[in-house]
Amino acid sequence: MNELDHSLLKRASRGNRESQKALCEHYAPMVWNVVFRTVNGDAHAAADVTQEVFYRVLRSLKKFKHEAGFSTWIYRIAFNASMSYLGKRARRRRRETTIDENGSGMGRDAGAGSRAEVREILARLSPEERFLLVAREVEDLSFEQLAGITGKSAGALRTSLHRLKERIRKEERYE
Repeated sequence: MNELDHSLLKRASRGNRESQKALCEHYAPMVWNVVFRTVNGDAHAAADVTQEVFYRVLRSLKKFKHEAGFSTWIYRIAFNASMSYLGKRARRRRRETTIDENGSGMGRDAGAGSRAEVREILARLSPEERFLLVAREVEDLSFEQLAGITGKSAGALRTSLHRLKERIRKEERYE
């Protein structure tokens, strides 16, 4: 991902609305893609989380220390916001299931073709696994960037991704 000019970030951190808008427009596709896949294709949830991400980014822009790439910093915020959303959603579902024992489980996506298959595979993964797979394979983040986002070592992430891919291959063979 191309990083924005340092001067634009500085103007945005000082409250310049045009610079803030440019920042949001530049990073919105990346954030949307990661969030959308992390929340397992729920467009409504992705919209809410993406909005929360940019709220947090703009609120915390002055705290950005320029030690890592700006996109890495935004990925970290997107990751945390997605995990927070999913945690709240899981707690809400547990409460609803307790209240209504007839709660329905997640169904398979209707439709055919590789998109439906990808959605089904992603649905079986944990949010952290979805994030890792999408960030690395779709968004092409380096393991070093992912380490900065997740707080795990690059080596541990390589191992996790390798094991995840192997597990997916095995599951697909037996279906």
